[in-house]
Amino acid sequence: MRRAVAAMKFWISLEGRVAEVELRSDAGKVWLDVDGKTLEADFHPLPDGEVYSLLVNGHSHEVRVSAAGDHLEVSLHGITFPVEVRNPIEKVLKSLVRTSGAVSGETVVAPMPGVVVAFRVKLGDLVAPGQAVVVVEAMKMQNELTARHGGIVTELLAAERASVPAGQPLLRLKAAPAPGAPKVAS
Repeated sequence: MRRAVAAMKFWISLEGRVAEVELRSDAGKVWLDVDGKTLEADFHPLPDGEVYSLLVNGHSHEVRVSAAGDHLEVSLHGITFPVEVRNPIEKVLKSLVRTSGAVSGETVVAPMPGVVVAFRVKLGDLVAPGQAVVVVEAMKMQNELTARHGGIVTELLAAERASVPAGQPLLRLKAAPAPGAPKVAS
């Protein structure tokens, strides 16, 4: 008799997209349920412990997974993505913190290794949510990065034409005062 395969649920954040993922694995097979779709793959860890061979829909993929601070870096086909993996309890706690207080600011980071082509903002600029703030070139493609929440540019953390690794902070924003709020000297 075959034993039941236990499922684990995770909350994964990749390039600003957040998804609930259910994972089941057994004897070199893995099943991922994401957004109502199931992906089945054969997987085998390679000797270095960071690289995995995946067989998905008859196509072979080599995936490198390595720890990088508080997130993972996943490399596939020469592109490295910073990925956050959290359990559902952490997701609930994070949403409680987000709804209980105002956004204090944000840091825009390079989503993959590349070269800083240009900043679209300068120190002191007021940035709207979704506004383009920096252009990074990776694999001969220019990627315009945007601010999620907006705010005031307080730091530019890289130079134009500088090579940056995935996850490198590029600029920081502090929350802008609410319209009509009294201004506080800093």
